[in-house]
Amino acid sequence: MLHTAVREGTPLNALYPTPSPQEHEAWRQMQLNADRYYAETLLGAVKYLRLTMITHDRWKRPGWPEILIGLAVYALLLVSFGLLLGFLPQNDPVLLGVVGSTAGGFVGVGAFAAAFGLRIRALGPFGFRRVSPRWGMIAIGAGIIAYGLNLIIQFTYLTWFGSNDPQGILHAAARGGPLPFVLSFLGGAIFTPFGEEILFRGVIANALNRYGAFAGIVLSSIIFGLAHGVSVILPVAIMVGLLSAVLFRATGSVWPCVTLHCVYNGANSFASALGFSPMQ
Repeated sequence: MLHTAVREGTPLNALYPTPSPQEHEAWRQMQLNADRYYAETLLGAVKYLRLTMITHDRWKRPGWPEILIGLAVYALLLVSFGLLLGFLPQNDPVLLGVVGSTAGGFVGVGAFAAAFGLRIRALGPFGFRRVSPRWGMIAIGAGIIAYGLNLIIQFTYLTWFGSNDPQGILHAAARGGPLPFVLSFLGGAIFTPFGEEILFRGVIANALNRYGAFAGIVLSSIIFGLAHGVSVILPVAIMVGLLSAVLFRATGSVWPCVTLHCVYNGANSFASALGFSPMQ
């Protein structure tokens, strides 16, 4: 052990005169010096590794660059998707609804891909991690609660402002027959929740969580709501965003958020198809 301890390239035992076999106290002191140096070296290595891991973790977590590029690409793709809808027959709301139901999915995935490819290029830091089945059940319950709160918000809006449905084409697709319903369900209740959650929770809420619960939950939910436009959808989207952001902060995973969103959007799809939606 003594021969392997080095200081600036010199064996540690070479820094001290070698005592004779009879000088037991000198040998003991030399052993103590070597042990102390080993301890100091090990402590320094641990501190260095901890600092490296902290710095690495900070870099490996989404930040403002990912937020900005994600939102910029989201806005660009959303405008592009709107222009695409303009080329479709405007007198066919069912077709418009089927295509429009996939907007959030394509736009969200595209914006996430831009944020993902900017620096980190690993899914784990964006919340792609497994959670226990218990959180899946909690997410399903939260999705049902979200749908109930949605009804309250919509009926309140109708009472105050009257009917002004910005999602009429989605309702038309849900009521357009078996095939349009299935296609709009896959787009609106599966693909769109996935695309929106990996962007707004996996990137935006994730990055804002470093500033505390208010930024990670409330601020990210307001951004999510504004991304859906200023209409009755705004308070509904903020409400869904709040529930989803709470789940993400509790689990660090996007999957409970996706589950909640799928249940909520799926309930809306079935309610629309069956004529239960407040706004038809």
